[in-house]
Amino acid sequence: MARGSPVDARAENAWLRSYPYWDAYFAIVLVATIAIILVDGGAPVAIVLLLLITGSYVKWGRRAVRAPVVPVRESWVHAAVMIVLFSLADLVAPQSAVALSALIPIAFMSLRVPQAVAVMVAMFAGPGIQLLVTLGSHPVLIATAIVVGLSASSLLGVFIGRLGRQNTERARLIEELDRTREELAEVSKEAGMLAERERLAGDIHDTLAQGFAGIIMLLQAAGTGVGAGTGTGDGQDRQDGQDGRDGQVGRERHLARAMQTARENLAETRALIAALAPPALDGASLEEALMRLAKGFELPVEVSVPDSGSSAGVPVDVLVEVPVEVQEVLVRAAQEGLANVRKHARARSVRLTLHHVRGTAVRMTISDDGCGLDPGAVTDGYGLRAMRNRVTRLGGTVSVTGAPGEGTTVTVELPCSG
Repeated sequence: MARGSPVDARAENAWLRSYPYWDAYFAIVLVATIAIILVDGGAPVAIVLLLLITGSYVKWGRRAVRAPVVPVRESWVHAAVMIVLFSLADLVAPQSAVALSALIPIAFMSLRVPQAVAVMVAMFAGPGIQLLVTLGSHPVLIATAIVVGLSASSLLGVFIGRLGRQNTERARLIEELDRTREELAEVSKEAGMLAERERLAGDIHDTLAQGFAGIIMLLQAAGTGVGAGTGTGDGQDRQDGQDGRDGQVGRERHLARAMQTARENLAETRALIAALAPPALDGASLEEALMRLAKGFELPVEVSVPDSGSSAGVPVDVLVEVPVEVQEVLVRAAQEGLANVRKHARARSVRLTLHHVRGTAVRMTISDDGCGLDPGAVTDGYGLRAMRNRVTRLGGTVSVTGAPGEGTTVTVELPCSG
């Protein structure tokens, strides 16, 4: 696991960050032990043995205590070196027993508890024999000292080992959570892409495909106009001439309708391309992006950002600090809303209003003066469904209101913070 990774930071893994402190603690105990040996006139060879244990810690012990799962090969090597060299050092200089306060925790950090207890007993054997030789006729005192020392060391070692395992497990769980969140984000992205494809397929079916089918039918009708007759009399000739003129008028009417349908299909194609393009923010403010959409729309669109008390004249995306992803969804919603007006409303004008709500949300309304709708018969088409999907993913809401002959209003409200 990389040092300084987001997983370590969120886990607040004190165990990982404590390694340099353990190194410092080991060095302090070593220096203190050497100082005691020198002051008490202990054998210099004991100092050499302790320095060799230090070298073993640098080479193998530090890797062992930092391993995600213990024991590792370095754990056994360092444990064997500690047992042998410490026993020799304690034999020639009993003051070396002070070093146990650093060596025992390292055993529990690099080994499992039963293994660490075995190493601890082996390392306590030397000081125990020294007590037996020194105190001689006090076996109860010797036994008590050994039991107390072993118990205290065991409790401390078990606590240290459990702390390390808990922190390592917590870091592992958080890493799994991160991985799961990334997978869910990918699934959500794929679902959004599928929804966009479904919406685009529906738009193509409802507009371009039907329009092209209508053009084909009109051109076929224009090509099968009434032909000239084969009569032999003057009356028949006049009738044929009238039929010819009627056929010509019919062909012109069919061709005119075909041209009109082709123009409408061209407009639909441009709208679909605009919907597939990235939102028109491009470094502009939210208000400017909406203005740009309004300027390119076929009908007059009034964009309004009402003033708000002392904040009059401040754009809503500056006033409320609208996140970029919310701005993008609002621009997409405006695209969808205007497309629905063009396709269904038969309106003469549109009003787009943007304002903040209690300083924590932003609300956008798209109102038209078109034919309106029957609230009881409202169903989400592809465009409105795509709008709802985008908005609800960010915790927002979409509502549609209106009445027959009184126009329609689409309201989108989105929170401006997590």
